[in-house]
Amino acid sequence: MKVTSLSITAHRAEPNPNPIRDALQVLPGAGSVIVALDTDDGVSGRGEIYFGRIAGGPEVLAALIEHVLRPLVIGSDPAHVRGTHEAMLRETEYHGSFGLAMWGIAAVDTALWDCLGKARGVPCWQLWGGVHNRIPAYAMVGWLNCSDEEVQRICAKAVEQGFRAVKIKVGYETLKEDVKRVQTVRKTIGDDVRLMVDANQALTTAEAILRGRAFQDLGCYWWEEPIPADDIDGYAALADALDIPVATGENLYTRQDFARFLRRSAVDIIQPDLRRGGGPTALLDIGLMANAFRRPYASHGGGPVQLNVMACLPNALYLETGLIGPDSPLQLKDGTVRVPTGPGFGWGDS
Repeated sequence: MKVTSLSITAHRAEPNPNPIRDALQVLPGAGSVIVALDTDDGVSGRGEIYFGRIAGGPEVLAALIEHVLRPLVIGSDPAHVRGTHEAMLRETEYHGSFGLAMWGIAAVDTALWDCLGKARGVPCWQLWGGVHNRIPAYAMVGWLNCSDEEVQRICAKAVEQGFRAVKIKVGYETLKEDVKRVQTVRKTIGDDVRLMVDANQALTTAEAILRGRAFQDLGCYWWEEPIPADDIDGYAALADALDIPVATGENLYTRQDFARFLRRSAVDIIQPDLRRGGGPTALLDIGLMANAFRRPYASHGGGPVQLNVMACLPNALYLETGLIGPDSPLQLKDGTVRVPTGPGFGWGDS
């Protein structure tokens, strides 16, 4: 089986007039890029990458895939997807295998695995060897642009839908404001629902330690990305000083970055992102590496690709998602969602 064609489509969306906001940035949305490939056996594969901001991002990423990655994929065998993944890393090394280069690798890698799963007629987790049929899920529901009343309403809806864990954004100007937000949410969800907090790289190490101690006294389940993502010394200090687990990883770009954090004991819960991590090939490697260090894996973002990866990880902890809409394939049961059953990254009867 050989790849005979690869098309790239950039979708540029109009910015959301009421964008969400965290402690670092406003996220108005900016579109997506879809990679679609076909083979001489008539099997196809698809990978899609979404943008939360940067209006010109889809067009730039589409050009990178077209001119740098596409020549490596045409004529390749999807069964050799790991070899193609390594070839893409080598090809992008000159200008850096991170940033949008890694997003492009992730899109192509996803399409290749999707194709291989469809060719075999099985979900990708069966290609890799499964561990779980269901994965616990939490709802990311509390953006900073929401008032206390809005956050209460959304969190109440999450609990009503069956979530047993929710995450909210913190990182206000003062610790007092953060504590107030946590207490407001706790009153809404009760004591039996786990509550995670995320500051999106907004604090100094000293302030993150101060606030982390307050959050652990408030019973929060984890303290996510409170300082800049590349500050490994800071994260090591946080993990050493706090009892609350420190979670990070959504802004790390390589397997080697995760290896450095794990070796330094600078992270308690890893959170790889599909785009920045480099696609399912890399996510699976990162997750299994973390398992060797006895560190749990919680996804950054949701969707069928992350669920297929997590189905194969003994250390899978939580899938991140939002409220479940009426057309969503996710179905909560005891706070968990079923892994996809469709071929490739298809949802199937989940």
